Amino acid sequence: MKKKQIISVVLLFLIGIGVTTYLLIEQRNQQAFEKSIDTSDVNAFASAVEHVSLSTKDRNQYIQQFQEALDYEKALVLLDDKSVKNQVNWFYVARFGPASVVKQWLDAGASVEQTNEQQQTVLHVATSINRSADVYALFIKRVSAKEINLLDQYRNSALYYATIDQNEPVIEMLLAAGANPNLGENPPIYEAVKQNRRDIYQLLKKHGAQVKQMEVKKIARAYGATSFK
Repeated sequence: MKKKQIISVVLLFLIGIGVTTYLLIEQRNQQAFEKSIDTSDVNAFASAVEHVSLSTKDRNQYIQQFQEALDYEKALVLLDDKSVKNQVNWFYVARFGPASVVKQWLDAGASVEQTNEQQQTVLHVATSINRSADVYALFIKRVSAKEINLLDQYRNSALYYATIDQNEPVIEMLLAAGANPNLGENPPIYEAVKQNRRDIYQLLKKHGAQVKQMEVKKIARAYGATSFK
């Protein structure tokens, strides 16, 4: 066997050993990661994540799994500059996550401008009455006057949804940040009438909401809104 052939055989042998070793290490790291998924030790999980190769798709799937199990700490371990752009996971956090988790998503690069299939931003989806005002304040700090008045595919504003949910602290925040009470297919002030909330009605009016008294009386009769009769 010629010298060049011997060298080639040796190189192929060494490459084979290297590839085999790499695959064995990858397999071991993958097994360690899978084992760490069920552990309560977040540090052990973080260490396992550091040594395993995960695609963005895999990260997003695990993040969703952990968030639905309310295991936000593990979900945050998986967050990177690509997975933070996942709309489904981000909007889940915006609606249900604690303020500390929402802040970490925002600090990692989650965008308040991102929209879902209904052309809604986190301002639209996070107006539930169960959504704490401190979380909503995090969003308000990062939006422009234009973004705060964006309408979704139903031509409704974030202020409209906040009014439906009777979330007065959020309504006040939106108005103070420049939300226009007269935008959209459904004026928020008439929703206040439907819910018999004269306090919210007065708040919207104070910030320039236009209203037709005949429409108010009509809605009050239809919905039994005694405060407006």
